Amino acid sequence: MAYYTLRSLDGDPNLATSLGNMVVAWAWAEEIVMSTFARVAGINLNLAMAGFARIPTFESRVKFVRALIGEWQTTKYDKDKIDHQIYKLGKLASARNHWVHGDWCKDDKTGEIVIFDHRADLASERRCRPVKAADVRNHIAAVKQHTADLFQLIDRSSIPA
Repeated sequence: MAYYTLRSLDGDPNLATSLGNMVVAWAWAEEIVMSTFARVAGINLNLAMAGFARIPTFESRVKFVRALIGEWQTTKYDKDKIDHQIYKLGKLASARNHWVHGDWCKDDKTGEIVIFDHRADLASERRCRPVKAADVRNHIAAVKQHTADLFQLIDRSSIPA
């Protein structure tokens, strides 16, 4: 097989649309994780946003908020369920990172779109993976479900701006 690097997804508008929707779903997830930080820390959203934005990666943000949840003294909120939803979002972030930071290519014979992960071992199945719009849509559904569950658990609507 021979691959060439893609410059756009013009040839697969369904995949391009799915990836755009994934970006928006993750923006919402990050906002709700930041809102969880505000709820756990007992601070308003603007203050939480100012601090949260300084934490450089989503993985670091997840670890930080989960550490705070472990020390959070509350009987009003279900700490275990909140922690679980953040944990699940943290796990899903690795797929997003693969799509965002991978080397997008196309098989010059079959037309199959794949992503190379040059950090993976040469012999690893993770090195080269096909990408389908349906896979991205399934990922989006999981991100949105965990985010919606977290939104409800933290009573997002009552956190002051």
